[in-house]
Amino acid sequence: MNLKITLLNAFSESKRLYNKDVMGGYGESISIGNSLRAKILEHLKSSRVRLPLLSFGYLAAIFEEKGFEVEFATNKIPEDSDLVIIQSSIVDYKTETSFAEKIKSETNARVGFIGAFAGAMPKIFLEKSDFVVSGEPEEFALSLKENSKPRGLIKSSPIKNLDTLPFPAWKFFPTKEFSYYPVIKNKPFLPMLSSRGCSFQCNYCPYRAFYGNSRMRSVENTLEEIKRNVSEFGMKGMLFRDPLFTVDKKRSAGIAEGIIKNNLDFEWACETRIDCLDKELLEKLYSAGLRSINVGIESSDPKILASASRKPVEIRHQEEILSHCEKLGIKVSAFYILGLPDDTLESVNNTIEYAKKINSHIAQFFICTPFPGTEFFEQTKSRIFEKDFEKFDSFTPVFTHKNLSTEQLLHLKEKAFQEYYFRPSYIAKFFLRNFFWR
Repeated sequence: MNLKITLLNAFSESKRLYNKDVMGGYGESISIGNSLRAKILEHLKSSRVRLPLLSFGYLAAIFEEKGFEVEFATNKIPEDSDLVIIQSSIVDYKTETSFAEKIKSETNARVGFIGAFAGAMPKIFLEKSDFVVSGEPEEFALSLKENSKPRGLIKSSPIKNLDTLPFPAWKFFPTKEFSYYPVIKNKPFLPMLSSRGCSFQCNYCPYRAFYGNSRMRSVENTLEEIKRNVSEFGMKGMLFRDPLFTVDKKRSAGIAEGIIKNNLDFEWACETRIDCLDKELLEKLYSAGLRSINVGIESSDPKILASASRKPVEIRHQEEILSHCEKLGIKVSAFYILGLPDDTLESVNNTIEYAKKINSHIAQFFICTPFPGTEFFEQTKSRIFEKDFEKFDSFTPVFTHKNLSTEQLLHLKEKAFQEYYFRPSYIAKFFLRNFFWR
């Protein structure tokens, strides 16, 4: 009898959850403020984007190749599975562990967790489950046998050659629900990882904490997955979920050239750093269908960035690249962090004003959060006052800041969103088009 495995996405339907893959797999739960305008923005930002869990896509492909029976489920107790794997998050771990407890009490299945938070804080999850996979889960999946009975904390080493992994098996998932609206409106929409990890040293970054240094798939392997997604799923929209898609400019240019050469017609978005872009590369990527980039600007003050071990981007280059994106028609989603270690009331207000000056299509304002497993968490341990890890949602202060009170940070966050999105100039140029026009 074949091993039956359920990949379970368990989450609270009462929360404004974004996606468990963001924030390096810790997840994000949107909380802007208490005013009517804040609630409107919360609804708009949390109700549009629907992305699948990439880890589940890879695990489904590996398990299928091994001859196991695979199913994907959402918020249900699998009645006839041998093994249930749940993706952990920091923002909804209570719901996840509650499901694990119910499955163990109501079925004979073994239950385990994967993901960054479970790996960083396994004790929380082992109290309710049989096992926790620490690290990227593919090595664990590849080693799983028909009669395996995983137990305890299982170390899973990163796959060094990413080209050896099968492509995510999206046929097991509700692909018609996947969406990156309003940034990319075309469907069917799929995400993709052409690389993992990050070569920069930002001490607060959960991506680096979980994935380590950059590992890249070859241009050829990446293009094969793109062609598969277009031919099998009719893909019309895509997001490269790599933290730094253009860190190797030659490789990203090669992917763009391959898309053009193979006449692959779809629009796509990527995440990167502005100092990993130049005008020539942007033009090539645009010709291949790039229509949106996600970039972390974080702060307008280079000294504030340096205090968090983040290499600042030269301001002139940053503004030239952002201007060129505007000229080409590439939407920019800019991310900012309020409350970095050396931030002051003045520096945060300067960042808010700088964001309005940049005037990108999307702006996201996070509160600096020390995620377990990061260097920043270890540095901040003695100042963390929040005991409930679900509050580590990137929108809630959880540690005592040396210059800013909790009340000030919450006020600045709500102020940033309201002043940014409710400017008449923004509403006229972007807001209606972003959120209401299809």
